[in-house]
Amino acid sequence: MSIVAVGDKYLITGLRFAGIKGIEVREEEAPQKIKELVEEKKYKIIIIPESYALKIKGLRNELLRKGESYPIFAVVPGFEGSKKVRLNELYQLINEAVGVKLKFEGE
Repeated sequence: MSIVAVGDKYLITGLRFAGIKGIEVREEEAPQKIKELVEEKKYKIIIIPESYALKIKGLRNELLRKGESYPIFAVVPGFEGSKKVRLNELYQLINEAVGVKLKFEGE
């Protein structure tokens, strides 16, 4: 399976040790680079940090509206810790899917 990571030098270095191809870009360059990777249709999974996920939310929503199955975006926390971006997105998707607002015990 074709996997690539897009992120800062720390994320990319760590994932390269795991054998994953990485492309180092600054946060402000991320939307353009990720859009290019999506258009290439070469990768099935793109690993990005949460801060980059916030920058490309529109692109990811556009792909969902089109019904695109790939690429899958694997959102990982940055060094500053989780911002719970992906958790909130999943919570919203589940609410939409079941048609009611769920309440988790931790709320």
